[in-house]
Amino acid sequence: MPTQLRIITANLCNENPGNKTTLIKKWIVVFSKLNVDILFLQEIAKYNIETLANELDMKIFNINQIEETSILINPDKLSIIDNNYVKLKTGRKPIYIGGIHLDDVPSLPHHMNNMTYKSYKTYSLSNSIDKMLSLCEKHRMPRVKEEFKKIKNIEKDRIIIAGDFNEPSHLDLDNNIKAPISIEFEKNGFVDTYRYMNKTIITNTDMDTNTNTNMIIDKSKIGYTWPAGQYYKGEPEQRIDFIYTKNLKIIKSILYDGGNDGTTNLKWLSDHKIVITDIVI
Repeated sequence: MPTQLRIITANLCNENPGNKTTLIKKWIVVFSKLNVDILFLQEIAKYNIETLANELDMKIFNINQIEETSILINPDKLSIIDNNYVKLKTGRKPIYIGGIHLDDVPSLPHHMNNMTYKSYKTYSLSNSIDKMLSLCEKHRMPRVKEEFKKIKNIEKDRIIIAGDFNEPSHLDLDNNIKAPISIEFEKNGFVDTYRYMNKTIITNTDMDTNTNTNMIIDKSKIGYTWPAGQYYKGEPEQRIDFIYTKNLKIIKSILYDGGNDGTTNLKWLSDHKIVITDIVI
């Protein structure tokens, strides 16, 4: 009998000035409604993850204090094999689960929009796109390579890697802008679950000729995950939160920020929307 799993990646948002005890209760309400089975979290340092796990009846799979990330799993559906692998309660085949929160510097979308990104390090707007892409690789690729090394068989294993990548996908950018991290995942056979289920080519019907034509729409505006809610108004919209899978069947992938019918919820708890992907094993 196939088992459906719901995967969510969520940035809890250090910038939210609210009381963290109150905020964790609100996050519990959000996640309870969404029936999550594998929960990837970022920016957890100020939050009580044990309380979150207990209230959601989930088990902590791991906590990375340096990157401020954690992964929770639903123990009714999944059993822990070791520090990197789980399996279905009803099955034997392992599933690799890895959480990532990559460096926020440099910000490619800011540079493309001629905007200075303010963080622990600032790069000149006079840098070429090629230079910025090289810096993206320098800052982020080592961590991705480190994650891949933990996988026993990257070709055959069933794999889920998710989190805040702080870099847009090449699938959302012009063809000449080769964002290195998404290309690395694609090269290794991973599927960008949201983009896989939400294509960027739409069919436009010509009312005069009653014929259909494919129309490319602004890909950078489709599925952006940052900024969200009340945070960072006027900053470049970008899709930087991802759920990547390999050797798994994807049936659905959406974004969520508490709004209805795609509208923005200004009371949303984070500066990131969350990504939700459903798979069947």
